[in-house]
Amino acid sequence: MTRLHLLTPARAFATTYSGRVVRVDSSGRALAVEVDRPELPRDARGHALPRRDLICRAAGILRSTSLFAAPLLDLADYLQTLTLTLTPAEVSEILKAIRDPDRALEFFRFAASLPGFQHDCFTYNRILSILARSGAVDGDTVRQIVDEMERDGVKGSISTINILIGILGVGELDRCLELVKKWGLKFNGYTYKCLMQAYLRYRVVDRAFRVYEEMKRKGYKLDIFAYNMLVDALTKAEKVRLLYS
Repeated sequence: MTRLHLLTPARAFATTYSGRVVRVDSSGRALAVEVDRPELPRDARGHALPRRDLICRAAGILRSTSLFAAPLLDLADYLQTLTLTLTPAEVSEILKAIRDPDRALEFFRFAASLPGFQHDCFTYNRILSILARSGAVDGDTVRQIVDEMERDGVKGSISTINILIGILGVGELDRCLELVKKWGLKFNGYTYKCLMQAYLRYRVVDRAFRVYEEMKRKGYKLDIFAYNMLVDALTKAEKVRLLYS
């Protein structure tokens, strides 16, 4: 019987490193190598492309479940060894790969402490999305993150507002609207829908209906699910006549 041996090609790394020997001990058995900082590949607009090998390695370190692992310390050692600095796009991708929201938040804080690194709108949106999906959002943590955005002069996007509307309670919706004005943003159809549903969840039917009316004036339409939610809330509040007035 002939046994076939299948050869799997080695995975090529997206980043190329170069270095030089800077010290050799007298025995010749040990040496020190200085690694040069690699040039980041860039797209046509000049933006640095994420290094997939780095993202996979960092995510693997952070997802470690070993009782003896210290993921953030291990990651710090890895980055320091290769003299690497993460980009916001890479941090966003690493966050996406982390399933545990607490670990993701720890890494988000860790990244902010790296020399020369600053979070941007996309990394803020990523961590807010992760917290929103966790189902156990700490409002104080979310407010602290938004405070950091404002302190560091990071301008959010309309996606940031959509996420915050879904996370924060009705008492915080006015702050979301203030951020829209401060950041010079414009509502889209999804933002109107999120805001209306937020008011409906807290049974603030009158304000929800005003959002619906403004949405119609802007030329946006609700999907059938959101429209049924509005009709149900108006019916329970005995205000369904508003839809036909």
